[in-house]
Amino acid sequence: MKVLITGYSGFLGSYLCENLSKNFQIIKVNLREIPEENSSSFNTFLDRFLVADVIINCAANLKPKTKKDIFINENFPKNLLDYLKKKEKKPFFIHISSINVLVSDRKDYYTITKKNAEINLKSQNIAIIRLPLVYDKINNIIQATGNFKLIERYLNLRYLPVYPMIFPGHIHYPVEINKISNFIEKIINNGNIGRSVYNIAGSDKKSLWDLIQEMALYKRKRLLKINFQILNKILPSFIKKILIKNSSILQQIIVIDHTKYTEEKEYL
Repeated sequence: MKVLITGYSGFLGSYLCENLSKNFQIIKVNLREIPEENSSSFNTFLDRFLVADVIINCAANLKPKTKKDIFINENFPKNLLDYLKKKEKKPFFIHISSINVLVSDRKDYYTITKKNAEINLKSQNIAIIRLPLVYDKINNIIQATGNFKLIERYLNLRYLPVYPMIFPGHIHYPVEINKISNFIEKIINNGNIGRSVYNIAGSDKKSLWDLIQEMALYKRKRLLKINFQILNKILPSFIKKILIKNSSILQQIIVIDHTKYTEEKEYL
């Protein structure tokens, strides 16, 4: 069985390529290879997907800024499916989305584009997997992607006696990446059962602080706990304005509970 994975160089895509290659023939498509929507090479590029029995769409820009970034996040999956239908091809299509689409407090552009992608795909018979925070434990150290990488680099700074960190940060049902891979392999083996949506959740609720503590313990770094509610009261107004302008910073320090949604969860 041929499994085509878009976004194969990303955190999840690279893991899936390695893990699923044990049982499937893997075809890789890099995010950078996706051409502009209206370019002359777009249909030629889509022809590469015609041989696939399964397509796992991991391609996404975590910080979409350009027109192409937004196209890849929002419209590329539907355009691809429409093209495959035109060519009378019906591979099992698995679209990787985010649990953030269920969290009303998330207003960042990445979440908005993920919501729009699901709206565009609402009439398609595909599997949508909404992921929470996904991490990997290598040598007992937590590795993840996105803004979590910034925190890891922060803890790698030298010569600081302590590392101030906002408490408690976002609250998640985090899942180890190997469980995601095993779950995807399971639904591939089960076959296409029509449209299905999976809201993935880990077995334990953890705050961002909990995960950072584990990382800091391994790195032998001391954290200085800073309560966001108290900080919010004492911050000068000009600092607050800077944070509001930089939404990526603000999204990390405000407390958003990613576990508060009523939809049925698939615990891994």
